[in-house]
Amino acid sequence: GQGKNYQLKRANYVIDRYLLPHLHEEGVEDEDVRINKAFYLCRMAEACFELALQRRDSDDKDHYANKRLKVSGDLMTDLFRTALNKLARDVKYQLERANMRNRQLSVNTVVRSDVLTERLEHPIATGNWVGGRSGVSQLVDRTDFMGVLSHLRRLRSPLSRSQPHFEARDLHATQWGRICPSETPEGPNCGLVKNFAQAMELTQNIEDEQGLKRELASMGVEGIPGLESTTRTPADD
Repeated sequence: GQGKNYQLKRANYVIDRYLLPHLHEEGVEDEDVRINKAFYLCRMAEACFELALQRRDSDDKDHYANKRLKVSGDLMTDLFRTALNKLARDVKYQLERANMRNRQLSVNTVVRSDVLTERLEHPIATGNWVGGRSGVSQLVDRTDFMGVLSHLRRLRSPLSRSQPHFEARDLHATQWGRICPSETPEGPNCGLVKNFAQAMELTQNIEDEQGLKRELASMGVEGIPGLESTTRTPADD
């Protein structure tokens, strides 16, 4: 029931923001990002054709190189982004309301601090996170020192607890040195809730990005010609 121009604008927004969001970079033009996403989709289709023609083996979804971890910083980023958008919408509403009633603007009435505070405190207190996830934040188990260490290194899988998921619950060879082979709860969460090994260190950001690209090039990874150097290619990922 919307106009064609609105439909096109909305479709472009969805493609730029929600389709393959990990390829989106701040400061990069949307057109360049779309070209990147097109190459990425073509690479996915090529992998499917190669699998159908038996030119490659199927990927192991339980291999830890094929997994993406969301640590506390990523989760807090999602929460803060949602809270900030809510605050921006509320400020816009308060400005429009004050303009309609010809009221004098005041920072205390336009920017309500409780909007941002409540949006941050409520998920942390209840564990109900943005995106419909529950149990994200929990009270630390202070039973003993080892219980605290175990709880702080807990790893939760988004898979349903009511389904078998035999392969996901099993030990995988790539977990060696990273995931504790014995620390897992009994019952329906068995194997789906794991724990990092105590000596494991999680590295997030890579400062020497050019060094990583040189290392990939030495391993035979080829970039996509024709793209600007400011954009990230599927080969770079």
